[in-house]
Amino acid sequence: MFHSIFPLPREDTRGGARALSQLAAMAPSCGAAVPYTLLGALLSGGSYAPSWPACGGRAFLRDYAQRGTNAMLWLGFLAVTLVLLRRIAALLRLWALGSRLPGPPALLADPGLAAVCRAGGDITGYLSKLHGSFGPIVRLWLGPSQLLVSVKDASLIKEMLTKAEDKLPLTGRTYSLACGRPGLFISSFEKVKSTRESLNIFLNEKLNVAASESSFKIIEAVLHRTDSTKDKDSLDCRSFSQHMAFNIIGAALFGDVLFDWSDAAAYEELLMVVAKDGCFWASYAVPPFWKPGYRRYRTLCAKLKILTESIIRKSIDQNGALRHNNLSSCKISEGVVKDPVRCTSLLDGMISGRGFDGAVQGPLSSEEEICGNIVGLMLHGISTSANLICNILKRLVLYPKLKDQLYADIVAVHTESSELVMDDVLKMQFVLATVCESARLLPAGPLLQRCSMQYDLTLKSSSTIPAEAILVVPLHLVQMDASIWGNDACQFNPSRFLQKDIDLGGILAAHKGSNGIKLFTECDKSDSFLPFGSGNRACVGQKFAILGISMLVASLLHNYEVQPQPALTKEMGLAVDSSNLRHLPNPKIILTKRKI
Repeated sequence: MFHSIFPLPREDTRGGARALSQLAAMAPSCGAAVPYTLLGALLSGGSYAPSWPACGGRAFLRDYAQRGTNAMLWLGFLAVTLVLLRRIAALLRLWALGSRLPGPPALLADPGLAAVCRAGGDITGYLSKLHGSFGPIVRLWLGPSQLLVSVKDASLIKEMLTKAEDKLPLTGRTYSLACGRPGLFISSFEKVKSTRESLNIFLNEKLNVAASESSFKIIEAVLHRTDSTKDKDSLDCRSFSQHMAFNIIGAALFGDVLFDWSDAAAYEELLMVVAKDGCFWASYAVPPFWKPGYRRYRTLCAKLKILTESIIRKSIDQNGALRHNNLSSCKISEGVVKDPVRCTSLLDGMISGRGFDGAVQGPLSSEEEICGNIVGLMLHGISTSANLICNILKRLVLYPKLKDQLYADIVAVHTESSELVMDDVLKMQFVLATVCESARLLPAGPLLQRCSMQYDLTLKSSSTIPAEAILVVPLHLVQMDASIWGNDACQFNPSRFLQKDIDLGGILAAHKGSNGIKLFTECDKSDSFLPFGSGNRACVGQKFAILGISMLVASLLHNYEVQPQPALTKEMGLAVDSSNLRHLPNPKIILTKRKI
């Protein structure tokens, strides 16, 4: 309209068109290059303002997303490559150090060990042959990245157990899977050091007294439970031992409330099922949640946690008044209970006094970790104690003379009809020697396992064991070595613990000081007695186990006469070697009340 009123000259019209085309050429198109970064886009926003909302924003975001994605992929690729290179370097280093140790020439996996495991054979016998061929240190490849090192020499074992302070990661996973968050069973020693020291004080100072006060109650509770079974005339030796172990560990943890708990039998049965399958499911690197068996196992673990919380609440309610009355006696100094004897149970000390320094930290772990630690202690303590009690009962059945010697030792110290106390047991040298000798000949497991997760171990034999290698001690070979224990090393002989220069009562009564039990003046024998381990990671309950089980055996024989089932009497005349005692059928025993 403007042009119609004021028509421009033809030349001016062509000049205006050229100006418009030049402006259009200067403006960025949708396909033009966009800034590489957001900062560049902001700095150039003025010149691109006319067309940015139309097409420049979409192009910039698309290009920016592509470049950002590529950068992230490259960073991820470099990170994965770095991790793989480090793993390969560690694997090559493991192969290099492992190849220097003596052992069969196999890298990927030892075929001999695999054959023994598949056939369910004797691993100790296989290791004995290897030690005979290669010396006191033998290495075996369990896989391309798994190295097992077996040590047999007593002096090397002591050095190795002193330096290797960590548990196998599989052990920690087993207890974590079953217990949740057990602070006592972490693989790293540094993380549980203070906790173990507090527990050691509790067990050595307080629980020995608790065992003396409740030993007769434990026997009566077990007999009352077995009376409800079908076979009342005789007792299954293995089941009776398990019940005894469950009650002595449970009484130490919860107090006398365990004896009146209606769910005690179900709790014990559930503990045994969880303990049986724990190592199998923990061996999976990734939890096999797709397997029905694993889901059933997790359900059992959840039920076990519920029952544990139930007995904890019951113990707190029943012992609450006594705990508040004696709270002043459970004073704490730097996380350690000074006088734990007056606390009603270990659980009482854990809750009122926080006796486990490091195991209970913060509101979240105050309940969860206590529950996990209790389940872990029950699982570990029952299996170990039941095995030792069962071995002693088998010997009482198979060797009548041993039973008479034990009873004579008990009567010589304690003739009254009153309850036995710990001071009496400490004077029963032959009873203590019998328990120690049974532990020597038949330990809880064939192999004592350790590892060093961070550092290589250099032994005085100039052997270097790489970090994360599985270190084992074949207990049967060490504790029945004829060069150390004599020609009768495989025979049951409690008298070897009754030497004139050994005071069993004095040693076991000395609760403070070393965490281990030193029964011999000879260094070789002391270093070769390893039923509870040695070094910083030795079982903190070893004194409690020997004294508590000695108290149970003394109380049992003082009040009852142990006899074999008549069907087993015919086999009594056969000489039984200690090496095949483990493979004997489970005997039946009969308990007859003594007339006092």
